[in-house]
Amino acid sequence: MSEARTYKVSVGRRSINDYMTSIAIIFNQGVRSVVIRGCGDNIHRAVALYNVLKLKLGDSIKLVNVKIGSEKRGSRYVPYIEIEVERT
Repeated sequence: MSEARTYKVSVGRRSINDYMTSIAIIFNQGVRSVVIRGCGDNIHRAVALYNVLKLKLGDSIKLVNVKIGSEKRGSRYVPYIEIEVERT
């Protein structure tokens, strides 16, 4: 039942270790796919989170998709990145 769901983790100002813990809990609940999303100034933190995940979990996760773009917020456009990883 949980395996079909994809969870989104929006990266903000919390520490990378907090997000690592959240993603580990999500994977331990049986979810196979997680999307790491970073907007604006947090894009580099989303990429750093993926790199730490890959370093710590190694071959037990794989990169599925990377999506970049921008979305309109008020009168300006804000860039974003979405990195989808899957537990193997």
